[in-house]
Amino acid sequence: MLIIAEKPSVARKISSFLSNNKYRTVRFSKYIYYYYFNQEKRNIYVVPSIGHLFTLSDLDRKYDYPTFNFRWVPSYFEDRIIAKKYYIEMFSKFRNENEIIIATDYDIEGELIGYNILRYVLNKENANRMIFSAITYKDIVRAFNNRKESLNFGYIYAGETRHIIDWLYGINLSRALTKSLFYYTRKFVLSIGRVQGPTLMLVFNRENEIENFKPEEYYKVEALIIKDDKKLKFSYIKDKIKDKDEANKIKNSVEKYLIVINVDKKEEKVNPPHPYNLTDIQMDAYKYYKISPKRTLDILQSLYEKGYVSYPRTSSQRLPETINFREILSNLSSINSYKKYIAPLLAKQILKPNNGPKDDVHPAIHPTGNIPEYLEYKEKLIYDLVVKRFIATFYDPAILYKINVITKENFVYNYYDIKYKGWLDIYWEIYKNNFISLKFNIGEKLLVDKVNILKRKTKPPARYNKASLVKKMEELNLGTKSTRADIVEILFKRKYVEGRSIKITELGKKIIEIFEKYYPDILDINFTRKMEENLEKLENKPDISLKEKIIEENVEIIKDLSKVMKENEKKIGEELYNFIKDYLNKRKLKSN
Repeated sequence: MLIIAEKPSVARKISSFLSNNKYRTVRFSKYIYYYYFNQEKRNIYVVPSIGHLFTLSDLDRKYDYPTFNFRWVPSYFEDRIIAKKYYIEMFSKFRNENEIIIATDYDIEGELIGYNILRYVLNKENANRMIFSAITYKDIVRAFNNRKESLNFGYIYAGETRHIIDWLYGINLSRALTKSLFYYTRKFVLSIGRVQGPTLMLVFNRENEIENFKPEEYYKVEALIIKDDKKLKFSYIKDKIKDKDEANKIKNSVEKYLIVINVDKKEEKVNPPHPYNLTDIQMDAYKYYKISPKRTLDILQSLYEKGYVSYPRTSSQRLPETINFREILSNLSSINSYKKYIAPLLAKQILKPNNGPKDDVHPAIHPTGNIPEYLEYKEKLIYDLVVKRFIATFYDPAILYKINVITKENFVYNYYDIKYKGWLDIYWEIYKNNFISLKFNIGEKLLVDKVNILKRKTKPPARYNKASLVKKMEELNLGTKSTRADIVEILFKRKYVEGRSIKITELGKKIIEIFEKYYPDILDINFTRKMEENLEKLENKPDISLKEKIIEENVEIIKDLSKVMKENEKKIGEELYNFIKDYLNKRKLKSN
């Protein structure tokens, strides 16, 4: 029996769990190993990959476009990572194994990794499938004992189709841009992709909104009040005063005291947060620690492979009842920083998470209950986010008082007080400054320390940051949960965007300008979103004819696009070359 794992560390864990730690490590070549054990008189080999061992490649090798002549080839032909050659050779040793189990990550990429090894190395078309969402003893043994008889061909068809389409757009668009420049220079390679174009367009459109925004001036009147040794800012009830004379009139009308005429106190219930999906934790990691979405995913993947958290590439905000919540919480209570928050939960008879609306094949991201022995600094931060969110989702709602104080002089003060912390107790250090304990009485005189007139301007929409751009991509169904963070990083790498508060560069604007002029569809969000919807249909219902139809439709689009680009090649090249010359001269002057 041969079990195919996605990574060496995962292969070792699978071997350990299935053999009760009675496995042998077999060296294939320097630094490359597989694992062996015997179970019920069966020899079982667990052999790891290192991600994709096969990739798409152009057979023509003419550096022309359009090209549609491709095939799957060993990845080391393209990326020159020689280790991948040895991994393929290692799998070749097991061509005679009849019983094969794919145990890669259960998603589109994992299914395709396993399937390509199966068909191109082992000469087989199907295999059994282990499905797990966490790399723990229980999950792996359950997945092995309940393995499926077939691979998920919806994932395989959707994964292969996505790779083919992205390859076709990537290679043809990049060649079109670069070849147009070859009339003038061979020093530059430019590129754009199927999802990168619309994502860049999001940044471009936001920049246009900011540049075209016309701010309006207005005034605010604030009265500074001293109460119980606290300085409080009461605002005039009219939030935006257009006329400065009106603002001065209001200021001058304020005497020594403001008199309270109404105290409106309402109770509000705030439910605990939903369990984390990938986008939600990427947003929080950036918000609290400025860890990029790509880095957050990499850290989560590492924590997953170590067995500390569940599979991270999920859209789900739901924790199913099949997860042993009590056992996980009990294990986590051995960590002192979580113990006091977990104790009240273990006293409950029923543990029910506050599940959200989004669902997926994999559950929401959660700790497995395996306690980390050592974590690097950023790993600790991300692990802490996962654990605290998991604990919080079982807590009671927080109960707040929303208090609105109105004075006779039409000044207002709004604040929140806490009645019952509930789940907020877990995050109290973050939220405590949002609450204030004060008591106001009707008829109370409030001593005015100072009255200020503040000149303000209306603000344009904020630029995206890496996390909010990933969130926007999710809302618009651009890319996948696995690829969005990578796409944003690629835009930075290509110098199309820059800055923590993301701004499109002049080079990025030029790329947009070229395609808006010659082939705007490639930047159209709806154009790309429709493609994603077709791929989702294929994922949910494997159909070889639908797969071929999607590829053929895109081939026709690329033919049309290539025709337009070729007809305008010299003009495009001249535009790009003149821009790049000017762009580089400006940068040179800046550096001097």
